[in-house]
Amino acid sequence: MKLFLSYPSAERNLTERLALALEAEGHAVFFDRQDLEPGEAFHRPLREAIEGADAMIFLITPASVADGSYTLAELDIARQRWRQPGGRVLPVMVAPVDIKALPPYLGAVTVLQPRGDLVAETVAAVARLDGSGRGRRWIGVAAAAVLALAAVGAGLLLQQRRVTDAALAADAAASRQALQLCIDGSPEAALSALAGLTQHVPSAPAATTAREDCAMHWLRDMRAYVGTSGQRRTFDEQVAVASPVLVAGLAGARGQRAADLRAHVGWGEYLRSREGSGHADPVAYWQRAVVDDPGNVYAEAMWGHQLVPGHLAEARAHFDRAIASGRERAWVRDMQFGASLGTGDEAAAYAITVADAMRRDGEPVAPGQRDRLWSYAYARLVDPDARAALLAALPAAQALATYEWLYAGGEVEPAKTPTGVFVHAALQAHAGQTDAARAAFEGLMRRRSELGWHILDETKRELAALGPG
Repeated sequence: MKLFLSYPSAERNLTERLALALEAEGHAVFFDRQDLEPGEAFHRPLREAIEGADAMIFLITPASVADGSYTLAELDIARQRWRQPGGRVLPVMVAPVDIKALPPYLGAVTVLQPRGDLVAETVAAVARLDGSGRGRRWIGVAAAAVLALAAVGAGLLLQQRRVTDAALAADAAASRQALQLCIDGSPEAALSALAGLTQHVPSAPAATTAREDCAMHWLRDMRAYVGTSGQRRTFDEQVAVASPVLVAGLAGARGQRAADLRAHVGWGEYLRSREGSGHADPVAYWQRAVVDDPGNVYAEAMWGHQLVPGHLAEARAHFDRAIASGRERAWVRDMQFGASLGTGDEAAAYAITVADAMRRDGEPVAPGQRDRLWSYAYARLVDPDARAALLAALPAAQALATYEWLYAGGEVEPAKTPTGVFVHAALQAHAGQTDAARAAFEGLMRRRSELGWHILDETKRELAALGPG
């Protein structure tokens, strides 16, 4: 059937879901006034759409039956198109309105008042509407009537199945949109939308899964921040919203899924502990997660992150198992850098080995990762004590290759700065490229007016160590 959906603007999201479900049943649906061409007279395309339709679905709310509303204008066109609304106009009660207050044209037909899922019940009502129209066209044809009677039982079951499938498909599509909203940075709004979808009967499994995925994504990306009102939004406040979703999911989860959920609950407790408000030991969650799923990427990486900088060797083992899982590699790299950069030279040396592994495995490095490696690792090579620790992180040739991979052989910022020239030269000297290193250090000496005293002293020290050319 060709259907015209008349709705108040506040119900646009519901209307989109209904349109998707109806289209899944093979109906052609016009519902978006925004589809009208710019500059067109408003009434002409609306009239054409209604006159070309087989039926109208009218969503009833206080706004849709208010004087002067677009929806009443559309209903008036429908009244001119079909003098009798029976079989042509399907009023659907979305928000309570006194039946006596409805326009007489709507009052002449039975109003659908859904008791369960509005979309599914409306799709079923349209199917009955479509069937009644065909019945009128074929009334008196005895053979068709006999066939219809013979098939009615199977037909109703099939129709109900199709209605349910269409509603589930619409909910699955809405779940994907909500999850993308979560990933794009609005997790609380997305969780609210997904919570509504999970209340539908029957509920789409995709909605429950998306809700849990959103809560996990939010926890992995969670930051304490100051809101627009100037009030601080703490980890504890945010975790209190996200974690219950995961705890509820654990009731029916098994294996890897259970481990994923449990690991994130533990991460929430770790975030709380950073504010002194932790309710439980996060390690207990990660220990149970790796029982459910040995080497679980989330449990291992989160556990490793929590151990830096005090227990670096143990942390490395956890991170290695997370990488070996083959899942979420880019996220694990972020966790490794997040734990090791800014927490001391020993941990910074570990970060350099992570960058080297990424180079050897052909993994992309993000600009933010490159910048943090510079600030918290490579720039420290100017300090003689840090230099000893950092140069020991890798074999000399690998250390130089990794630096040149990160900073294009000194051709990108910040490697062009005097500090960058010094760092590159120090790595060249360490790798046995003495001529190149000496030339770079001598070039710095010629720019001594640009150098701070510390770099100048260290440049002299390095030249002395290299000896005359």
